[in-house]
Amino acid sequence: MKEIMLDKNIILLDSPGIILSTQEQSDGLVLRQAIKVEELIDPIRPVTALLTKVQREDVIALYQIEEYQSISQMLAFVARKRGFLQAGGIANIDEAARAILRDFMNGKISYFTPPP
Repeated sequence: MKEIMLDKNIILLDSPGIILSTQEQSDGLVLRQAIKVEELIDPIRPVTALLTKVQREDVIALYQIEEYQSISQMLAFVARKRGFLQAGGIANIDEAARAILRDFMNGKISYFTPPP
């Protein structure tokens, strides 16, 4: 970590690779790629946070799924589409959520916030 003196009252901390957070939810850290997708216990929460920011039509077009009513239904559609099935043909929604997070991190899903 490096300290850069900007003026007598302001010091800039240059700390590449370190994210300082105060009681930050892991959802935001996952979306900032500070936590690996493979290490998540509950990948559905960050996907829910992500999908509140992305247009529904974009998600439907990207994954070529039908209109969905809930996040769990959307995850089931994606799981079936990608072949993430458990024994008995049950959709593996955790693996679908991880795939969506990977798609976001690889740039397939994008969103932006316009400046104020």
